[in-house]
Formats: sequence, structure tokens, C-alpha cells
Amino acid sequence: MIIDCHMHIFPFLGRAGGWESQKAHLAYQQRFMYGAAHPEAAAKPGFWTGNVPDVKFKVGLNGRMEWEENGTTCYRQFMPPSMQKQISPPEFIIAQMDHAGVDMSVLQNCNLYGKLNKYFAEAVKKYPDRFVATGEINVFKADKPSELEKLRYLVKVLKFQGIFYEAGRFLENNEPAGFNDKKFERFWKEISDLGIAVLWNFTSSRRHIEQMRALGAWADKYPDVPALVSMGFCVRPYLENGKVKYPRKLFDIYAKRRNLHAELVYPIQAGPPGWDYPCPEANQLIKEQYEVLGPEKLLWGSDMPNVERNYTYKQSLTHLTRYCDFIKPKDMDLILSGNIIRIMKINTNVPKTPRAKLAGVA
Repeated sequence: MIIDCHMHIFPFLGRAGGWESQKAHLAYQQRFMYGAAHPEAAAKPGFWTGNVPDVKFKVGLNGRMEWEENGTTCYRQFMPPSMQKQISPPEFIIAQMDHAGVDMSVLQNCNLYGKLNKYFAEAVKKYPDRFVATGEINVFKADKPSELEKLRYLVKVLKFQGIFYEAGRFLENNEPAGFNDKKFERFWKEISDLGIAVLWNFTSSRRHIEQMRALGAWADKYPDVPALVSMGFCVRPYLENGKVKYPRKLFDIYAKRRNLHAELVYPIQAGPPGWDYPCPEANQLIKEQYEVLGPEKLLWGSDMPNVERNYTYKQSLTHLTRYCDFIKPKDMDLILSGNIIRIMKINTNVPKTPRAKLAGVA
């Protein structure tokens, strides 16, 4: 069985998508996209909290996010060019999964795509054998009764098996360890009592190791809460002269905490270093993690549909299954499904939804 632990479905990105308004959603996207293109601007105080300048930001066609600078249209290729209308419905993703030979996917609920608890719930209800959902909560207000009530609703009513926690957003307030604030202890206690997993999202900033240390402190405090770091060992913060070298202290953070796990999701990160299929540079990094941390710590994810700006969805899997021959078959089974089944308590025996039968290879 193969389970992708990093999948995205979403309605058209240019709408509200669960945010309080279309304007609010676009404002967040603008900060994210413009800030990624201009890190010097994003580092200035007030970038994330001040007024959004009028740069005519829009969700364009063919995977592009667009804005104006000095009379010139600029864009960031956020999605692949084949993403013509910037929409990723469940049926599109299921077709991709069928083509790649993927059985199930874990839906990660990132604010950039929307606040999609309802959208995810509908997808899981319609396709219970294909999708597992994580819930979205407001990390800044997780101490408030309203967010605690939403958390209980996600787990007890919607039957979500984890939350997607955007810890990287605390950098917006220059508080890299903000999620460890004492005021959030009640929230984390509730997570522990509910028995669900936390999928952590961190930005690939130069403060990455600082946030990883904070995560280690969190894991020490809540050792019974399974934690998976989305994007795993990031590339950008440790990329120098085209090569990636992870510090030993990063490995130690994972090795010393039994509840911490890392995604293997390198094809989506292949752009900045210029890695081509079958990604031998990344596979060497996988080998290092496999040998140091062991297979029980590692899980495969794709970040589909974004990943297809670098590799096809199928290639995001086969670079691991075909070209990492140092991984033993039983360990590959853990990485491809066993670990995520354990972490998120996934029921793999749910009723099957009707599926078309492949009549032949085109």
C-alpha cells in the first residue's frame, strides 16, 4: 500500500477559500509570494501585519501568481504551468493518484490554499478510502475557547485524524518559538487528550534550525503526541554553492525524540539547487537520514500538485522507490505507508468507493 502524506486539494485559489473574504485570502497570498521573491522586504518589521500595498496582485493562469512592479508584470511560478485554472478538486487528484499507483493521501490544510476544513470534510465523506484529512486552526488564537471548540469539532464530529499546524507563521511576529508560549499549554493538552497527530509546517528560512530547536523542546514536553514535520529536512537553509549539508544538531533533534518524524519530499525542493530526475543529490541526503534516523522516522510525501513544476507526480514517487535501492523492502513499506498509518491511526479497511478499471496503457 502507498499513502502520500502531503497532498493538496482546493477550490479556485483566487476566491475566499474559507477565509473571511476574498480580499483577506489574496492579501495573505500576496505577502507570501512577494515576500518569497523579495526576502529583504519580508524581513522588515510590519511586513506581515501592516497594510498590503496596491501592486495589483492576482491569481493568474497557468500556475502563476502575478503582481506589478514599476510598470512591469512579475510572476512567481507557484503551481506547474499545466495548472491552467489554479484549481485542484478531489477528482483531479484521484486521477493523479490512480496514474501514479498511490492508494491514499493525507490532505494538508495550509492557509495559503484556503481554510478548508469544510472542503476537506466533504472530500473525505465522498472518498473515504482515498483521503485522510488534517484540520486547520488559527495558531495565533489556539488558546481561545473558540479554537479549542473548533478543534474538538474537527476530531469528534468530522473525524479528522490530525491538524496541520503552521508554526512558520510565528516568524511573521518575530517569535520563532511562539508555539511554546505558556498560554498554548491548554491547546496542546487538548491535542494530547484527543489522541491525534500534528503535522508541522515551517518556512525554509535562515531561522529554520532555531525553530527546530523549539520543536525539540515541544516534543520533550508532549512525547505522546505524534509529530510529522511537513517538508522534512528543508533544502534552502542549508544550501551553499549548490550543495546541501545538514548540521549534526538537526539530526540530533529528531534522533532524541521518539515522536518526531520527517517527510521525504525532495522533488518539490529541487528547483533552487537545480536537481534533475532521478535526483541523485537528494537521494544521497535520504540515505543519510535513513542511516542516522532509521526508517521508522521517515515518510514519503509529494506536495502535489505543486511538485509538478519540477517532476511529474509519478516521478516524485519513483525517485524513491526505484533509485533508493539502499532502502530495504520492509523499510520502504514503512516509509510509504506503515509509519503514517501508525501516526495518524488510519483505517485502511474503509468501504471502497467505485473506481474505473484501467483498460490498457496508452
